Amino acid sequence: MATTSQDEDVCVHCNREVNAELARTNVDDELVCDDCVFLRYRQCENCGHIFRTLLVVEEDGEELCEDCATASGYHECLDCTYLVHGRARCSQCSPQQDRWGEHVYCASYRPRLEFCGTGPLFLGMELEINTPDEDVELCRLCEDRIGDLAYLKEDGSIEIGFELVTHPMSLAWAQENFPWRLLDELAARGCDGTDAGLHVHVSRDAFTGSSHVFRWMKFIYRNAANVQQLARRHDSSWAQFSPEERADVKDICKGDRNRPRYSAINVQNDDTFELRMFASSVKPQEVQAALAFADASVRYTQQLTLGAILRDAGWSWDAFLAWAGARPEYDSLSRECEALACAC
Repeated sequence: MATTSQDEDVCVHCNREVNAELARTNVDDELVCDDCVFLRYRQCENCGHIFRTLLVVEEDGEELCEDCATASGYHECLDCTYLVHGRARCSQCSPQQDRWGEHVYCASYRPRLEFCGTGPLFLGMELEINTPDEDVELCRLCEDRIGDLAYLKEDGSIEIGFELVTHPMSLAWAQENFPWRLLDELAARGCDGTDAGLHVHVSRDAFTGSSHVFRWMKFIYRNAANVQQLARRHDSSWAQFSPEERADVKDICKGDRNRPRYSAINVQNDDTFELRMFASSVKPQEVQAALAFADASVRYTQQLTLGAILRDAGWSWDAFLAWAGARPEYDSLSRECEALACAC
């Protein structure tokens, strides 16, 4: 084996001198000679980069790296590492045991997002739905109504049922285009949201800065009792309004994402804040009110000034409802709050 100085370009595996302009580099940008590339690596058939391991597409045996697989819309089979598209499991993993056939994706499925409406404030909904049995016709009904707007996936917190997940939508677009009658149809077939959750993702790009995030989170935590009443969910271990989270809002606004996922506001995601406090429902007004609250709370706290806080009780729930009540786009929120107040 030839000896080389530290300043010379050498293969990371065999330590032989290589021509840096001709040698390959691995995922860690380390030089690899041709011999070691052949012995130790595989080449992604899409991007041409070399990796220790690749993922295999079940349909045609194509070998792809993780990034190329994701970009092409593939995900791993629920039970093995084969790449599949549009199905929860590959054909070799006992599709007969997949209770929903090819209609419900695995829990880890993440498609390329399609944004609907005008931003930057987009809302993504995750609606957990209990079904009376494993009836594939319910899946077909959902697929027929939602088209490309949403998809169904498994969720570990649902014993029998699925989670309906939408692509990001503006509130106006959702109000006009989401197939709200689908919820009535599901209810008529025995579906419900009992002991299940409704999560709303709010795009981080909708916030004008850390001070806006602070006002928004502070407003929600200060009004926890009212928010929980609207959400129809109290003291849930899946969406905790903890004193620690309220006290640490300043740290969160400075970029601290090492927080519990099961908080009322999950801050772990790179691109969204996740409102987890809502109970699931198949009643259109309750679901519409959750989306309206997410949108209204962001816009209300954006324009909330120190003067409004000091002079006009801007932090208060009543001030927020008065502001939202003057805007027709939040009619579903106003109606739901009135209905809940009458029920108390």
